[in-house]
Parts: sequence; structure tokens; C-alpha cells
Amino acid sequence: MAPVGRKCITITIGTIVIFGVALGTGLGFGLRNQHGSSGGLNNNPSQSGGQSGGQSGGQGIVGDLTYYAPGLGACGRYNTENENICAISHITYDKYANGPNPNTNPLCGKQIRATRNGNSVVVTVVDRCEGCKANDIDLSPAAFNQLAEAAEGRVPVTWSWMT
Repeated sequence: MAPVGRKCITITIGTIVIFGVALGTGLGFGLRNQHGSSGGLNNNPSQSGGQSGGQSGGQGIVGDLTYYAPGLGACGRYNTENENICAISHITYDKYANGPNPNTNPLCGKQIRATRNGNSVVVTVVDRCEGCKANDIDLSPAAFNQLAEAAEGRVPVTWSWMT
């Protein structure tokens, strides 16, 4: 009976090793596809010349502009309505996550120039917008009011990363 027990243990260990190799390989391909293949987003948005996906036409990224009531943002800072700040789409924010702590996202503190009808404002990324589509940005009321009236609520905007 002893040889059968050893054979069973050997098969079990072999199965675990094969499963571990397969899992590791699958995770490696998945992470490479998530971070190594940009999927329309550049790996360093602050050096992207404004190209981070979506419709750009060489002028920036076109999306919707909205406003929100700031507080404690995903970057770990408290902000007020009077600061020129923004929340970027959860899709973009999560694309650059470098671990489970959202406060360490490399997009935190990056600046964006938002332009509409010949007016522009520079805002700093401090938060993540759960309700935004990939190219949308959510501004503080002070920043939004430099581009649109609060009553408009949602308006088109062109924006780009500052270098």
C-alpha cells in the first residue's frame, strides 16, 4: 500500500505544479494585456501630448464635462468647491492603478487643460469619477463655472494632459 500512497502524493503535487504554472502564465498574459497593451490609452498620460483615447483629431480628447461636490477624493486629499480640481473617469483612473491603494495612482496630481468655446481652465486630478464614460471629466464648481453655467449641467469639452 505504501507505493500507492506515494504515487497519489506525486500525482497531487504534479497537478498543483501544473495548475500553478498555468495560473501564473494566464495572469502574466492578462496583466500584459491590461497594462502593456494600451487599448487606446497611453502609458504615460502626462507625456501623451493630449492623446489618451477617444476622439481627438489632434486637438485633445473629446468628452462630456460635468461638476461635482468635492470632499475626500480617491487620491486621498480633501478638496473644496473653490479649487481647480477634477475627477477623471474610473475607466482611465483604474487603467493606471499601481496597486490596491487608490491614493498611489500615478494620475493623482497630474494636470489637465479643459477647453470649451474658446475658454480653458487647468485642473489637477484628485479624484475618480464612477459615473463618467472613458473621456468624460468631472470638475469642481469653480473650474466648471469658468467653462459653462452650472444650469447647463453636462456639456461637451475638449481636454488634454499637461506635460
